[in-house]
Amino acid sequence: MSPDNQGIEPTTARVLADGVHWLGGCLSANAEGQEVHYHVSSYLVLGSEASILVDTGDPAHRDKVLAQLEHALGGRTLDYVFPTHPEIPHAGNLPALLATYPSAVVVGDVRDYALHFPEYKDRLQAKTAGESLDLGDREFRFFPAYIRDLENTLWGYDSGARIMFVSDGFSYIHDVPGPEEDDEPVHLPGQCRLLSTEMPAPPSVEQAAYGTGRALYWTKFVDVGTAFQAIEDTLESYPALMIGPAHGNVIDDVDSMLKTSLAAHRKVYEGQML
Repeated sequence: MSPDNQGIEPTTARVLADGVHWLGGCLSANAEGQEVHYHVSSYLVLGSEASILVDTGDPAHRDKVLAQLEHALGGRTLDYVFPTHPEIPHAGNLPALLATYPSAVVVGDVRDYALHFPEYKDRLQAKTAGESLDLGDREFRFFPAYIRDLENTLWGYDSGARIMFVSDGFSYIHDVPGPEEDDEPVHLPGQCRLLSTEMPAPPSVEQAAYGTGRALYWTKFVDVGTAFQAIEDTLESYPALMIGPAHGNVIDDVDSMLKTSLAAHRKVYEGQML
């Protein structure tokens, strides 16, 4: 299960657990003369009867995502596509995916997807928080996005591998860029597709706060203590062995990252992170 993490974009998905594959790639930026990357991730969940892709990846990675997906499916078809919300890194490859897999159905909070993709309006299936899909030997459940970018964002949970997919939640960086650099969660080349415990050091509060305060600007004005209590309550009923963010390394030290992320949000809210 060793990832290709030598600074070369992977052409196959990384297997996170039985039936769960980590797809996507990284976009690069320049931080004070040093190249840094940030993840734009998708996740494939393969049940015994059906499959679902969580987020579509960035259009810049379209060919890569399609190749990774074909390899991970191993001859099976894609049944469901779940863009966590209608933003380019999360839904930008939707037309290519639906053209490639003509029986795939788009699921989630799809209230405005017919406006973006009118040609696919008959392949939209609304799902709300609390609803689920039967994938055969596992269930995929939809949850509120306690930390979100857009109003119609949803999170997802795979009961088979016990992974919570959190869209823009829990992203963090590994090197803080200078003030004029892109406001994106980043990491150094060679750290692509590593689990959080495989990184040279765990993320600091400052690293998490940098990404939070810029990618989710509203967190400067909202105390998210209630949201984190809801996250903890949810994880009590639906324990997660891993957390899969769209922008950041997959988290396999969940309890530790919960504490770090909450502290980061509080740091942003208290005005300590501009």
